[in-house]
Amino acid sequence: MNNKVLNNRAWLLVLPMLVLVAFSAIIPLMTVVNYSVQDVLGPNARFFTGTEWFHSILNDSALRDAFVRQILFSLTILAIQVPLGIGIALIMPKRGWQASAVLILITLPLLIP
Repeated sequence: MNNKVLNNRAWLLVLPMLVLVAFSAIIPLMTVVNYSVQDVLGPNARFFTGTEWFHSILNDSALRDAFVRQILFSLTILAIQVPLGIGIALIMPKRGWQASAVLILITLPLLIP
């Protein structure tokens, strides 16, 4: 049985960072939500549009078709990449200089901008 006394004072050291992260995430989110329901034409010219833009976007057939094409493209790429990645991982050498050479060749494209 463990007789160790739990000390939760470490959370006091983490608390300032949690507050900072919360503000750096919540304030931009509130700004995005605010701008999504307003038409901002200038510093003093704002008009409330409500959900009118959301209705026009959801009823746009061109946008819906583009979304379907994007989903099909992503699923096709995943159907190619996942088996290819598993196959490459299975045929990679486990030890020796060949393993190091293969790892270098695999990570080399990450260095190209």
